[in-house]
Amino acid sequence: MKKFLKKIAVYSLLIFIILNAIAYFSLYSLRKSSFYKPQFVENGVSEKKFDYLVLGSSTGLTTLNTIQIDKKNKLKGLNISLDDSSLSSHYLMLNHFYKLDKTTKCLVLAITPWDIENSKPKINENDYRFLPYISKDYVVNYYNEIKKSPFNILSLSQYFPILGVNYYNAELFFPSLLAFIKPEKRNRFDEKGNYSYPVSGGPRQTENKNVHLNYKNPYFFKIINFCNQNNIKLIVYQSPIYKTKIDVASHDFVLINHSEILQKAHLFYDNIHVNEKGREICSNLMSEELIKHKE
Repeated sequence: MKKFLKKIAVYSLLIFIILNAIAYFSLYSLRKSSFYKPQFVENGVSEKKFDYLVLGSSTGLTTLNTIQIDKKNKLKGLNISLDDSSLSSHYLMLNHFYKLDKTTKCLVLAITPWDIENSKPKINENDYRFLPYISKDYVVNYYNEIKKSPFNILSLSQYFPILGVNYYNAELFFPSLLAFIKPEKRNRFDEKGNYSYPVSGGPRQTENKNVHLNYKNPYFFKIINFCNQNNIKLIVYQSPIYKTKIDVASHDFVLINHSEILQKAHLFYDNIHVNEKGREICSNLMSEELIKHKE
């Protein structure tokens, strides 16, 4: 019986080592690709200095087209927004961008009312996309800070990568195989980090709403401090929301409130996302704003 148990223990340990090795190479394959936005920032972008960045969740990703803005203003911009994320992820992305020795003169931070007033942020759906950088202190510190629990799969992945890769297998393991074959492949964004929704769908909201912005999210203030420390001009951007007026509280930063600029339903993909036609209008308006606020 002892011999049998010993064999089981040895084989289990061997399997665990092999699985961790596979998980390690899965994360390594992703890190060397441009598949997700954090890896794209490192491997798919050769430039080091930018005139501006667009940073946000899906609203930042789909509302402002840096290619269109650059063509009109002769600027160099990049969209580093991450879908299904929030201000905590934006802070991590901005930190990640600078850790790669890349800089920007201006940051256009796309916000949403429900995120800006969230005083207790949690881990976001796509924060696993930073797992290929789990050996970096700023990533581990973020995982530990954002999710305070004794068993944190993301932070424990620095010792046992199989934990994170197994938990997010569909989002990490299978994409890593594609990334190994086509490292230049990007996941739903163009060569400047932009993505647009098709001219289909439409908003469901029928009644007008008024929403008041309350600045409560601690990561919003961390981003402000980061910009101050790195001499970055911060422009806070509220994108259009169908039939919604955003009331803005007093503030000491530049805020562009485009919540009401689009009134027609055919310019929206859903209540909070513009479609390709809506994006064109928003990008033209942002071009003018960037000229106005250019130092």
